[in-house]
Amino acid sequence: MPEILIVEDNLLNLMIEADLLKSFGYESKRAKNGFEALEILSEAKIDLILLDMELPKMHGLELLQEIKLNPETRSIKVVAVTGYSDPESKEKFLKAGCHAVLAKPINFGDFGSQVENFLTIADS
Repeated sequence: MPEILIVEDNLLNLMIEADLLKSFGYESKRAKNGFEALEILSEAKIDLILLDMELPKMHGLELLQEIKLNPETRSIKVVAVTGYSDPESKEKFLKAGCHAVLAKPINFGDFGSQVENFLTIADS
């Protein structure tokens, strides 16, 4: 079973994503900021990160850079989950190393198939 890390500072969004993942048969770990995420990444094997880009203490792009610079975590698929879904922001997140961008608010009906697709994205 793939291990998914949700990095989200909004407790309601965090719980919704975790509950949706569970309803589709996925287990998840949760972090409210980048520092918590890095701690989890040092302890667990993660297959996919759903990363909010507007985080306290460490911006999502900073966390993404930390993930991509670390040989132990650089191959983990990272999906930006963000309200910034304009073409320029999407391009910025993809160029920074995200495998995909998921716009907020997330579409509950499509979420399971989107996660499945994210897990099968070929490494870039």
